Amino acid sequence: MNRRSASLLVLLGVLLGAAAPFLLPSAVWAQTSRAAPRKEVPPPAPPPPPAYEYTFVKRESPDEDLVELQRLGGEGWRVVSTVVVDGSTRRYVLMRDRRAEPAPH
Repeated sequence: MNRRSASLLVLLGVLLGAAAPFLLPSAVWAQTSRAAPRKEVPPPAPPPPPAYEYTFVKRESPDEDLVELQRLGGEGWRVVSTVVVDGSTRRYVLMRDRRAEPAPH
């Protein structure tokens, strides 16, 4: 084989390699598109609605009320209202976020 025919043979190989995607598009596409299939990610679940718990404290005297309300405030309780019951008894209505129940042992 002379030098000219060898050069033509190499040139023909390069041209065929460059034209391969156009000559065999389905085979080339199948080889180049081997990316992992995308998985459908479900949307995150909506957060549960807020849950509250309530309690009340009978009003005694300003000093005793302050001590008790400060103690309850440390536990996460907030005063949301005061209520008059039977025309004379007054109570504080308190609310806080419901806490998870401890798991049984």
